[in-house]
Amino acid sequence: MYDFLIIGGGVVGTFIARELSHYEGKTLLLEKESDLSQVQTTHNSALVHPPAMIPPEKGELKSRLARQGNEIYQTVAAKFDVPVNKGGAFLIAKNEAEIETLLEIEKAARERGIDEVRYLSKEELLAKEPNLNDEIAAGLEMPSGMSADTSVLTKKIAANAVKNGAEIVTGEKVRSIEFADDVFTVKTESGKSYQSRYVLNAAGAHNETIARMIEEDPPYRMRPHRGEYMVLDASEKNFMRHIIYPLPSKKGKGILIIPQPDGTTRLGPTSTYQESVDDTPLTEEGAQEIRSEIASLAKNVPFDKVYREYSGVRSSINQDDFYIRASKEYPSFIHVAGIDSPGVTSSPAIAKYVVEEIIIPQEPLQKKGNVYLYDTE
Repeated sequence: MYDFLIIGGGVVGTFIARELSHYEGKTLLLEKESDLSQVQTTHNSALVHPPAMIPPEKGELKSRLARQGNEIYQTVAAKFDVPVNKGGAFLIAKNEAEIETLLEIEKAARERGIDEVRYLSKEELLAKEPNLNDEIAAGLEMPSGMSADTSVLTKKIAANAVKNGAEIVTGEKVRSIEFADDVFTVKTESGKSYQSRYVLNAAGAHNETIARMIEEDPPYRMRPHRGEYMVLDASEKNFMRHIIYPLPSKKGKGILIIPQPDGTTRLGPTSTYQESVDDTPLTEEGAQEIRSEIASLAKNVPFDKVYREYSGVRSSINQDDFYIRASKEYPSFIHVAGIDSPGVTSSPAIAKYVVEEIIIPQEPLQKKGNVYLYDTE
């Protein structure tokens, strides 16, 4: 019998396992793939967004947890020796008409107490990044933006959870969930059965599928969006040193230039709604959109050095904000749903939120007397 069973071994589920492993009780994480972080966690932008890019109008909870998550990463990444690119980020006004919006974003950030933002003129930007498009007008500097190796991150977090007593089982796809006598029975396609007092649904794009195994009418619907990317070879690591954002639109944060810790540079993502939560096709339309949008941000783009293209599915739902709540039907079934962008950024703060604001109000937890905060062996 387990106290907590987490479904989903991406960065969010793994951070939750680590957080729970610091408390008394038995914690188990089940992941359907053969290894952790094989789906959404490693098929995204690998971004730790600066807080100015996630204002409350994108979702109150998203904004709050992204800001907290960014702060936590400054310590966690170093303590776990996770490869990061801490070059910071620029938000770009492509022309004079966009400067007013840029200044509004700067003002709103400062009103929220985000003092890191700094207005840069065209000349200042080009001095720092000579390959920016000559037509750009101005920008905001946001030093706390960074990218991280999310695969290494997830494995280090998982190792710490195991060090503190959690169990992690991969290759176990959940087939059914039943509830009787205050206990969930989770059955997998391998024929195994696990019992737990709590179930935490951190299944990403499969959140609704898992929820429907226990709830008659889940409180959200998946609205998956496909994001396509191009990746420049590490030989072009000096093409751009900062993360480059265009001004955000109704579709999202837009198509970015994202230098990675390994020297490669990700260009993307697109954002295309699709019905499937599994299919991740690469399309010529996506490639053309990336090329066009990146060309509006930068010159001398070495598209001939694109060595890889990939696509991922964001676990968006029919609500603007994250949905992190206890089930109305089964309070010990916890939804951790709609964790699209800024999911990686928010993940350590999501874990704390789940434990401190969802579980502990239901059932006080006791911290372990000897907790390994960052040990992995």
